[in-house]
Amino acid sequence: VTKPLLFAHKNKVSFNLVMVWLCNKTADSIVNYRYRFIDGKPFIIDHTRPTVNHLKKGSEAFVIGEGPWPCDDIIEFCKRTHENMESADPDQLQERVRYKLDIINYTSIPWISYTGFVRTILHNGVDNAPKFSFGKYFKDPMNPDRILMPLSNQTHHALMDGIHVGKFYQRLQKACDELVV
Repeated sequence: VTKPLLFAHKNKVSFNLVMVWLCNKTADSIVNYRYRFIDGKPFIIDHTRPTVNHLKKGSEAFVIGEGPWPCDDIIEFCKRTHENMESADPDQLQERVRYKLDIINYTSIPWISYTGFVRTILHNGVDNAPKFSFGKYFKDPMNPDRILMPLSNQTHHALMDGIHVGKFYQRLQKACDELVV
């Protein structure tokens, strides 16, 4: 995530939101990330919509902000999503995501690096949208010029297989490497 981090610093936008934008663009490019179940049958949505868990300054209560999507302008996405997160009401946390089929939910735990992370999911196929979690970034011990970051990618196995998750990570790394700083 070396280039996305440099991009965020240079453009004075949230690194987390830069990564959300890159991940959502990548996920939308793989049809299986747009599969959902309705009444037990799979269908394809046109595009996903990112929702981002956000901890407001001075608070320990998370809110959920929505990102404008589709959005081809990464700076515009970061600014509008940040505004949305800051104006979000913690009392409407669940209502912003409950039973919405087009979302992908993003969260981060920037305080820790991890090797595995599992998030709560509603059972019985009700919640079948992908979920991404970012961990604390760190210098690559083998190459201190590179910055690495854990990224958990939780998906519904009935809608995709390991090959799709593998494509996601390959395409995301390419998008990170090709980001113009």
